[in-house]
Amino acid sequence: MCKLSSIVKVIEEKLSKRQLNMFKKDIFGHFLECQSFPFSGVILHNLLLRQVAHEEGSREDQLWFQIGEYLIRLSIVEWCLVTGLSYGVDTELSDDKKVDRLRKAYFSGVHRKINAKEFDALFKELKFEEMDDMDALKIALFYFADRVLNVRKNHCQINFDWLNEVNDIQYFRNRPWGLVSWEMVYDSLDDALFEKDEKFKTTQLKNPNHNIEKYNIYGFTFGVQY
Repeated sequence: MCKLSSIVKVIEEKLSKRQLNMFKKDIFGHFLECQSFPFSGVILHNLLLRQVAHEEGSREDQLWFQIGEYLIRLSIVEWCLVTGLSYGVDTELSDDKKVDRLRKAYFSGVHRKINAKEFDALFKELKFEEMDDMDALKIALFYFADRVLNVRKNHCQINFDWLNEVNDIQYFRNRPWGLVSWEMVYDSLDDALFEKDEKFKTTQLKNPNHNIEKYNIYGFTFGVQY
């Protein structure tokens, strides 16, 4: 489930006034205004129930929905317009700039297999008022990217590559986060309900009490409902 509101609240509570002002002016700053917009799994589920096949000749990385008499497209174009995130060509950080400085300086003893829930607790324990403002900004940007744009189950590992990349803040800022987040959401939503009806029928034949079929979706699903 998307955790935009709770992550925004934590960032606002933890950062100093100066650090928060820096965050507001950076690439994810506009999301601080979205904490009062709740995520609705019902809206998203009903949207997925209306998914239709791609139009002939259209790009494969598009989602199409039949809403009443209207055929609605969700592609990277609409995604970037809705989220305010950038689109462009993604690049890879050079090996000589891939360092573990932030992890070693502020998360000593934390190994690479720490999961998202554990990192939430570590983030809340950090003393941002005693921290260098630029380092505080970098950690907050990583925290937002990993916990909002890269949403998955709490037991899953955080993206340590992003924590290394944010140390080169200009590289991190220039990444096409609209494209990065769209690829995650598209892969998750495009086949979220694939063959779920057949699975439901098969399971119910074996267990007549089976009356619901669950599925998981990942990424920044909050953006889909808007």
